[in-house]
Amino acid sequence: MTTTRVPRIPPLPPAEWPPVLRSLLADSHRDGPGRENLFGTLAHHPVLAHAWLSLARVLTHEGTLGHRRRELIVLRVAHRLDAPYVYRRHRTPAADAGLTDAEIDATGADLDAHAWAGEDSDLLAAADLLAVNSPVPEGLWGRLARVLSPGQLVELLVLAGQTATMCATLNTLHTPSDQQPSLVVLLARERCCSAGQCVGAAPEVFEQDEEDGRVTLLVPEPEARYADEVRFAADLCPSGAITLVDEEEPARS
Repeated sequence: MTTTRVPRIPPLPPAEWPPVLRSLLADSHRDGPGRENLFGTLAHHPVLAHAWLSLARVLTHEGTLGHRRRELIVLRVAHRLDAPYVYRRHRTPAADAGLTDAEIDATGADLDAHAWAGEDSDLLAAADLLAVNSPVPEGLWGRLARVLSPGQLVELLVLAGQTATMCATLNTLHTPSDQQPSLVVLLARERCCSAGQCVGAAPEVFEQDEEDGRVTLLVPEPEARYADEVRFAADLCPSGAITLVDEEEPARS
């Protein structure tokens, strides 16, 4: 299945942003590129934008969780909520925080597909639950409480909630990323019926697990040269587990 995502509320160009919003972006270049459409979307509500971005700056620059923990939580919540804007945006900060390419990729896969250990495993498990508002069991909470202070535990919950809210907002509005690949592949692995036709059609992008037979997504953003094979693979999938997202860049003035 392929969907074309046109923004429901087009981001405002920087020339139409209120001065305080332009100032916030200018003062936070160390956060990296890729936020113009986010800021342009929030610019439709300047008061809310200022409050939202102020919270984001606290979590990013004044939080006590640490960069690695923060990026693990953000990436995992974005993955669970199928939010490509947020997920792609945080791959670079995650690398800057010390996560390897393999670890970053693994945040977008089943947790048992990577050898996550100790604290990392617990943080990702908590992110899975918080992303969908599920209760955190006492055992998991106890393990987190042994390594995190009360303030860090509160920050963890707020960070997960803030990320989930932004994912839902950008997904619902179909806000496009600033720099977009030609194609984004989303795989609902739980729906996979192990037919394997997609692997035969696009082996560079899909791989079949030898243990459970289900398909694993190797490359969420395949190169343009693989686009035809990936589209064919999606058409072949009998369970409809593969979604291809073509995002159109909004017109800019």
